[in-house]
Amino acid sequence: MIIGFGLFANFAIYQAFLTGIYNYRQRELLNMRRLPLVLKLGISSSMAGIMSYMLYQDGLYDENLYRIALKYRTEYDTDYNSQMEKIKVEERMF
Repeated sequence: MIIGFGLFANFAIYQAFLTGIYNYRQRELLNMRRLPLVLKLGISSSMAGIMSYMLYQDGLYDENLYRIALKYRTEYDTDYNSQMEKIKVEERMF
């Protein structure tokens, strides 16, 4: 879904800001008709990439889900329990 969003955002940013439409603007900071296509695509791709990365980071770490996962980890995660037992045994040895 994030890749689809990135592709759509890239197309939308390019069409909305970088095509050099002069019907609605009197002045522009940068004359988009003079910029090469590769540079315009690079700008729109980097903007879409940053937005997609921010969406990915937001979905990756949700504070409430993380808190709940830590609360019930000892009850449901057998790998975690076995690792904790190994650590306790090693601590007793020293």
